[in-house]
Amino acid sequence: MGKLIIAFILVFAVSGIAWADGPNYGITGSVWGDIYFDKGSAELSNNARKHVADIYEWTKKHPKASVLLAGYDDQRTPEKASIELGWKRTQVVKDLLVQLGADADRVNMISFGNTRVTAAGTNEEDLAKNRRVRYRVVEPSDSERIEGKPSGVCQRCKKQ
Repeated sequence: MGKLIIAFILVFAVSGIAWADGPNYGITGSVWGDIYFDKGSAELSNNARKHVADIYEWTKKHPKASVLLAGYDDQRTPEKASIELGWKRTQVVKDLLVQLGADADRVNMISFGNTRVTAAGTNEEDLAKNRRVRYRVVEPSDSERIEGKPSGVCQRCKKQ
């Protein structure tokens, strides 16, 4: 499971995928998107709460699914503080998912703070795009399910 989580993190870190605001359905058995936050805040808006509830509903239909939450912040916050804020944002999303009934062991978190921005501009519209939790929810296909322990094979590159 640990290596599978690392593979998800690598997908986040390496891919240049531009993910949209709401849930998007990609490859079979996956959904991803962004949940946005106000400047300096880790509070979920009503719209964000609905979005998290939608994620939970998807996981209910896919009980083997794993959730990866990645926290981000805009460029104005010092790096260490932005990583802490990104972590708080992921934690509040995870807490709500668990409160709704998600399995806490299937929700994984990481924070990149302002080290990886989506929009490099300094206007408010671009800065707002960077204050987010990016989520990816994946249910492994039957061929990817591993009984007992992880295979150690990166599913993206098929190498150990």
